[in-house]
Order: sequence, then structure tokens, then C-alpha cells
Amino acid sequence: MFADRKAQVLKALNRSTEAYSILQRLQVHCEKTKYTEVVIRVMLSTAELHWESSGFSTALPLLLQALALAKRHHLQSLASETILHLAFTQLMLGVPEHALSVLHEAIEPVLAHGSVMDKGRASLLMARCQMAVAGFRPNGQGQADLHLAVLAVDTLNEAAAYFSKLSCKERLRDVHYLQAQLHRSLGQTAQCNKSAMLFRLLDQELQSPAPPVSMRL
Repeated sequence: MFADRKAQVLKALNRSTEAYSILQRLQVHCEKTKYTEVVIRVMLSTAELHWESSGFSTALPLLLQALALAKRHHLQSLASETILHLAFTQLMLGVPEHALSVLHEAIEPVLAHGSVMDKGRASLLMARCQMAVAGFRPNGQGQADLHLAVLAVDTLNEAAAYFSKLSCKERLRDVHYLQAQLHRSLGQTAQCNKSAMLFRLLDQELQSPAPPVSMRL
């Protein structure tokens, strides 16, 4: 829908207030005309706007409402996408255990029916949740849960395989960055060096600053 695309463009231009206004008007219109799928997509876009200003707690009730709506109307694909948004929000709110629990509900449908990009995004988010629940710290401090950390290694490998199929270098750069940190924390020097090298090669090739991995789904 044109209005939703216009809101996305305004968001990209950091004109969040205008984007939010358009999305609100679009949601009201679609609720009146019973365009349930568009209503849910607008809610997801609005939640992403809240993320831009670190308003993760504000996004949470909106996403719960969107999830209830998707389930009520048996919109499996939108329910899975909403769960990914919900899990990301909970991860950013510092409750990775809740995020991981929520993700388990969505991961199978996404891996079975989602696009390759969705499978990669879900796997990358799952790995980040596993790392957080394991107690992983980028600075290497603290004792991580070894079992979950090893699971995260496997999940990152799966994410890399999906993104490689698409030659999605921006996402592969994110994966290699996390792999290098995780291998270093596990004392796996050779793997750490390999991942760090792959990250640097992609970083040089892309010639654009890498956005913080933690701030995008």
C-alpha cells in the first residue's frame, strides 16, 4: 500500500514523526475497512518506529496486540513475523529468556515455510538470544553456559548458510562479527581468527559502516 511505503521512506529519512502520523491514519482506515493483514503490517512498522527511538517498552503492547490479531484470523505468516518482532523487542529489553521462549513458537513455521531471508533472520536472532541467555559478554568477562554457547555457534553457522545463498553480505558481516566474538569467548583461537578475517574482508568490500548488530532484526 502506498501510504505504508511512504511511511517506510520517511522512516529511512529519519522523519519519524511524519511516518508515525501516516501509519496511524492508515491503521485507522484499515481497521474500519477490515483489512486485517494491512493493520498487522502497519502495527509492525509502527513498532519498528518505536525501536528507532529505543522505545522498546512502548512497542511491546502493540506487538502483543498484533500477534493476537494474527492468531485470531489464522494468519500464520504474519504471526511468525510478529513473533520475531516480539522476541527482538524482549531481547532489547534485557529479558532474553522470554525472547528465546517466544522464538521457539515461531522458528519451526519460519524454517518450514518462510523465505530464505526470513530463515536467516530467525536463525541470527535465535543465536543472539542463546548467547544472551548463556551469559555471553563481548568483553569475555563472566562464565558463560557452555552448552548454550555451543548451540549458538551451530545456529550462527545455519544463519550464515542462509545468508550465503542470497549473497547477503551485510547480514553475513553481522554473523561473522558475532562468530568471532563467540569463538574468542570459548577460547577457539583458530575459528575466531577465521571469522574475524571474513568480517574484515566483507567490511572492506561493503565500504559502509556496519550498523550495530544489536539494533536490527
